[in-house]
Amino acid sequence: MSCERRIATYLPGLEPGAYEITSPTTDDYNCISWALGETHRRWDPLGLLPDHWPAGLARNDQLETIEAALRLEGFESCADDALEDGMEKVALFADGAHFTHVARQLPSGRWTSKLGDYCDIEHELEDLVRIRSASAEFRYGEIVAFMRRPRRDDQPRS
Repeated sequence: MSCERRIATYLPGLEPGAYEITSPTTDDYNCISWALGETHRRWDPLGLLPDHWPAGLARNDQLETIEAALRLEGFESCADDALEDGMEKVALFADGAHFTHVARQLPSGRWTSKLGDYCDIEHELEDLVRIRSASAEFRYGEIVAFMRRPRRDDQPRS
């Protein structure tokens, strides 16, 4: 199934024309990897596939675990998604206390996300808030936290 069709099926909040597909489908990395600027490995808190996860950090889908992993990568909590010069921000999504997704803010103020094992997209942040989805894989829930760190020169732009 194409990425466009998956989006139409599983993310009904994303309407055609409101997002742009920026990469082909791949399972080489996931949303955490993409938010951190990595495309060579998966960051997986559950350890379901060959992956990377910081030594000594719990393996679970609790929001505080993901926040701890991001802090190890230089992120700190911040109040909102306002664009800040020289800073990159991420938005964390959760369903209750369970982490579901992370999106990265682009220098333009739009957001970029890796959709499961599928494509990356550029989108407006609120477009990924769960409306209804037939698949648990794409139930991103609500935006529950923002974090930021100084923008790195090697950070992917899309």
